[in-house]
Amino acid sequence: MPSQTIQRRKKVPLARYVNYFEVSHNAVEFLLDFGQYQPEVEAVSVHSRMAFGPTHAKLLVAMLSRAMNEFESQHGAVADLLPEADPLDAIYDSLPDFECRAAALLGRPDEPAPSQPSQFKAKR
Repeated sequence: MPSQTIQRRKKVPLARYVNYFEVSHNAVEFLLDFGQYQPEVEAVSVHSRMAFGPTHAKLLVAMLSRAMNEFESQHGAVADLLPEADPLDAIYDSLPDFECRAAALLGRPDEPAPSQPSQFKAKR
């Protein structure tokens, strides 16, 4: 039997669907939380957190920008949600109970939700 080189496939991680994410940072790292909003139960299930330094955050931004440009050149433009809006506001606005859940997670379940999503983000 002739000698054959057998190539082993690298184990590919299971892909998770994401329609919700949050970005936060401190002096030394960026944190990305990924999850899935489930409208039938009006809840978000965060399933992954990624932490990395500022240099890698900047590389990620550049890579995503390059990938989006390539995608749009092949498949057409992707509509902007609202050019003048904060992108995170679009996510928060899509989740009707975000402010109440955030207050509850911070240990303030009786606190009324702020009227603007950006007010909560400023407190983080």
